[in-house]
Amino acid sequence: MKFDHYKSTLFGIFLLGASQVHAQDIENNIIFSEPGKICFPQTSLYASSEELTSVMLDHHLVVNEEDHFKVGDVFVVFRLKGHDGLWLYNGSEWRENFDPTNYEFFIQNPYLKSNRLQPIIPTSVSNYPINVNEYIGIGELWVGYGLRSEEETAQVSYNEMIESGRLNLIWEVGESIVPKEAPLTVPTLCISITEMTEIIHLIGHGPIFTEEEN
Repeated sequence: MKFDHYKSTLFGIFLLGASQVHAQDIENNIIFSEPGKICFPQTSLYASSEELTSVMLDHHLVVNEEDHFKVGDVFVVFRLKGHDGLWLYNGSEWRENFDPTNYEFFIQNPYLKSNRLQPIIPTSVSNYPINVNEYIGIGELWVGYGLRSEEETAQVSYNEMIESGRLNLIWEVGESIVPKEAPLTVPTLCISITEMTEIIHLIGHGPIFTEEEN
């Protein structure tokens, strides 16, 4: 009982400290004297060697102007040439499916779900380097988005994406990320900015407790 009381008291102090730390977060809003500009590649491929045994890829999905802030879902898709089925990356792991009627698969595995579509949405293929050597010449990475109502599921947005032709080939494994139709260019995105908010999360140091002996 004595130890239970100690734990309850400690938990209460922890909650109080956590709320105080949250309240002490600092926000610095900086308004620029004139519009600034940030530019970055639309797609970035990081590979340790030509064997592609340690790969990371980031892609910034550009949402069509008429679809800005509409309800929709983003999909990161991997397919093999000449094979049925596909894989979806849900932001933490790749999930495999060979049954197009398995609607629950599409509902559960969009990359970005139930969100208002921002004009530019960053996506990736993994949170850490992965080995794609066995997929050279046969693997394809596709990224796109679909629309739906707030009441509908990601299955609807996936079908809408396919029907609207918004699933785009980003990378053929083993090939360059430079578009074949414009071999001398690498897409670069530039954003104009007028202000910035810097949020500083303060991490407090609570008191050190020594457990009482029974």
